[in-house]
Amino acid sequence: MTQKILIAAIDRDGGIGKDGYMPWHYPADLKLFMNLTMGNTIVMGRKTFDGMFDRDKLPLKGRQNIIVTSAAAEYKDKFADKYPTSELTFTTDLHCSDVELAKDTKIFYCGGANLYQQVLDLIDLDIIYLSRLEESYDCDTFFPRNSDSIDQDFEPYLPKQFEKSFSDKMAGQKPFTFQIYTPKQLIIY
Repeated sequence: MTQKILIAAIDRDGGIGKDGYMPWHYPADLKLFMNLTMGNTIVMGRKTFDGMFDRDKLPLKGRQNIIVTSAAAEYKDKFADKYPTSELTFTTDLHCSDVELAKDTKIFYCGGANLYQQVLDLIDLDIIYLSRLEESYDCDTFFPRNSDSIDQDFEPYLPKQFEKSFSDKMAGQKPFTFQIYTPKQLIIY
């Protein structure tokens, strides 16, 4: 069974990006992201792809990069001669059922905001990884917000069946908190 994982870095206000890219640089979080995703599959939306590709940051090496876009055919034509489909492919299907996935891969959904909202609503996730940054940044894109926290500090929207199973403050020049959410365990008597 393929694990489906949502992974995100969010600032104090729920920000995840500015102009299609992250407006911060946290080396420890980037290393964590690389270690978790290396050798697996990452799925992102078209705006995230465009922002990273424009900065020569894609495709991410050592991972199968899948871009979800309504213009999948156009993008396939544009990039077919530059990258093999095992490295970079495009789909209209959030579930990636039309993509040949690498054997024993984990699927990491890694942004942006629209993709996160769809994944939280439509995908049966196994794990959620959140890097919670302590600072606020000038963001124009945000992680979905828990509607119960509108008048309070930002709390991410997470499916009700998920609970925090791990939280640790990560050291470094720019500390952050790494949290893991997993489905609540059912206790049957």
